Amino acid sequence: MKHLIAVTIAAALLALAATAHADEADRQRQVEQILSRITDLYAGKAMEVEDFADLEPLFDAIGERRFVLLGESTHGTHEYYRWRALITRRLIEEKGFDFVGIEGDWQNIQRVNDYVQHRTPEGTTAREALTSHSRWPQWMWENEEFEEFVQWLHGHNADLPPDERVGLYGLDLQDPRDSMRAVISWFEENREDDAEGVSEAYHCLKRYEGGLGDYARHLYQGGTSCEDEVRRPVTILRAVLEEDPQVDGAWNAKQNALAVKEAEKQHRSMLMGGPHSWNHRARHMHDTFLRLADRYGPASRGIVWAHNTHVGDSSMTEMHERGEVNIGYLLRDSSGDDDVFILGFGSHRGTVIAGQSWDMPHREMELVESHHQSWEGLLRETGRESFLVIFGDRTRSRENLVALPQRAVGVVYNPPAEAYVATLLSLRYDAFFFIKETRALTPFE
Repeated sequence: MKHLIAVTIAAALLALAATAHADEADRQRQVEQILSRITDLYAGKAMEVEDFADLEPLFDAIGERRFVLLGESTHGTHEYYRWRALITRRLIEEKGFDFVGIEGDWQNIQRVNDYVQHRTPEGTTAREALTSHSRWPQWMWENEEFEEFVQWLHGHNADLPPDERVGLYGLDLQDPRDSMRAVISWFEENREDDAEGVSEAYHCLKRYEGGLGDYARHLYQGGTSCEDEVRRPVTILRAVLEEDPQVDGAWNAKQNALAVKEAEKQHRSMLMGGPHSWNHRARHMHDTFLRLADRYGPASRGIVWAHNTHVGDSSMTEMHERGEVNIGYLLRDSSGDDDVFILGFGSHRGTVIAGQSWDMPHREMELVESHHQSWEGLLRETGRESFLVIFGDRTRSRENLVALPQRAVGVVYNPPAEAYVATLLSLRYDAFFFIKETRALTPFE
């Protein structure tokens, strides 16, 4: 598929610009004709989805691919969590998938992983395992929809031997404070001689009460970095594992130490401007996922849950023009198109959970109806309420490649202001699940 990058976003957008000499009325007519043709094409490819049995063609299309990436166009939509959970359950039960990586921090999700793998005290509940997140936005994982999936995974693993249980892991590095505490705790319990030095090394970051945001401001003002300090625990843990790969808890401690090291680097890279900070986070998520695949073995199969902006191949969007990459692009590049399947999600209207600004309490908001010349606006015109499109030769042929804006709602949402990403939909994903009207997920009270 990578050879198709020659059909750049800029070139595809020319299809909507019509002729340079057309007046505005003519140009609009030509644009509408193009959109009408693409709408008819997608309407013909759309497969209505009313219940889970209607997704059979999706599993046929996934086939024996090793990695499946499941997106979302918001972080606060009930249907995205519900359908991702149902798809993931089948991939685990019938196709033998081994682990799930989600857009959460390593140590926070490790507590949930301990629960699903039956390593928590008897009587622990899914909600107790989930209500340990120290950073905003807690609702992304502290919600009833995800709780139901976690309970299912705990039950699925109940009768399996430990080495066959399906794992659940955080791929992100947004707040490394819990990871620092976990690394220090491991050293205090297993390597007392190094514990004080590791604690002192992490003090370089822990002294910033406002977290890494304050650290980044310190660097911007010319302060010294903590780069050397946060490398030290990683170096020690690598040596420990080289000597004995089976040291209890050392592998997990190393993942936490790597999350701290990479989080420091991500915030340090903000000084460079441009795509560097975003790309560093994307590469960490990609590398963490592949470390999990390596740990589970060469035949292992994994699933990703993350926003469309992370899983939908960035090279098929305007992100490419800005020099940005994401886990979808990186996995296709490192593992090959034939081993990766990407499913995007989108909707036209409804309600959503988000905050009006960073660190503000979440609330239910109305989702602004999609722009009529966006992908969501086009898919709305197919006349179907909920459907799946699996992309093939026709939707990927040059004459049918049109870059349109695709909605991207994050954890902060201020309607009517909206974010859209110019996208070659049929190349960004292998399939797309459109739901005309969605509702907000249900955060814990």
